[in-house]
Amino acid sequence: MQGLELILLSAGILVGAAYVATQFARSGASDHPVGRLLLGVIPAAIAVALIVIDRLDVVPDDIEQPIWIVAVVLISLGLLLATTYRLAGR
Repeated sequence: MQGLELILLSAGILVGAAYVATQFARSGASDHPVGRLLLGVIPAAIAVALIVIDRLDVVPDDIEQPIWIVAVVLISLGLLLATTYRLAGR
């Protein structure tokens, strides 16, 4: 089960990084170092994190469930704030 959760988490992060990179390309900053950094470093960091977490079982099982709940709440709040900010800008 942990493998599936890690795959879904990494897929979400990669999709987010790809979205940010496309926003850089649309704004005409396709040669910007931050865009290249996002596309190079983030997938590598995710690959290393997946291997380390899977091999070493870094997260103890008793705190794994509360971590997921907190992560979902924080991500939801972040998306809500971003949506509010974008709608207020229009």
